[in-house]
Amino acid sequence: MSFAHCSLMLECSKCQVINYLDPFTFWFFKGKVKCAGCDAIWAIEIDNGTRTSGPTEAKPPHDKLPGFAQTKDYKKDWRSSDKVSEAPKARPDFQGKPIPIYKNVRGKLVSGGPLKPEDLVGSRPKFILEGRPYK
Repeated sequence: MSFAHCSLMLECSKCQVINYLDPFTFWFFKGKVKCAGCDAIWAIEIDNGTRTSGPTEAKPPHDKLPGFAQTKDYKKDWRSSDKVSEAPKARPDFQGKPIPIYKNVRGKLVSGGPLKPEDLVGSRPKFILEGRPYK
């Protein structure tokens, strides 16, 4: 693998496929990555988005797949295959409140209705409701 690119890209020295490492999942990472082009395994360590060691050839199994990969001539990419990982999803433990949605008299959905004072509890606009200056 080459160090010619940024630390979140790995160019496989065996097949010259460029493997893009998703910053969301690889920002702090120590482990093995599988090349999407030739299935070679590379050990790397990334700290705060900067590669601190590797890539060095490693033995299976791999820890993660790249987020995207393509050839240098852009003729082949691995967008929707089992050789790259899926995009990260939203966290299931989201604690926010949904925006109140209302229907008009004909039953069609309309935009969110006006907020009530209880909807503002714990939010930044609470100071407006209480008539205090914002700090």
